[in-house]
Amino acid sequence: MMKKFKEYRTFLFCLFLFIILMILSLYAFMQKALPQAIGCLLLSLIALLLMTARYKIILFDNEMMIYEWKVAAMLPTLIPYQNIQSIQKKSKHHIIVEHQKTSHIYVFNSDAFLETYNDFTQEDKTNENE
Repeated sequence: MMKKFKEYRTFLFCLFLFIILMILSLYAFMQKALPQAIGCLLLSLIALLLMTARYKIILFDNEMMIYEWKVAAMLPTLIPYQNIQSIQKKSKHHIIVEHQKTSHIYVFNSDAFLETYNDFTQEDKTNENE
């Protein structure tokens, strides 16, 4: 079983990018620059696709997949639950996970994320005891 949560930072960035590219597309269309309008429209559709379908933090039965900045890209990282020393809520959207290093997770609802994480870790502990 798994549960998905949207990554808050990338969602806001893609939403901002989508709005800007749509405005640029409309401006280029009004200036009768059709190739630029089509290019901006295609880029805005890519931003919409990224906003709706990508960058989800996933809680699996025994590990979580988060996104971290590595060099110049935001790449997925798998963290097994047994490697997590602590997890704490910093704000409504911000969660700090301490494992081999400290990771910052941004989700839309940190309470639901922590509740689901606790459910998965409780299931994992009951499975180990059996």
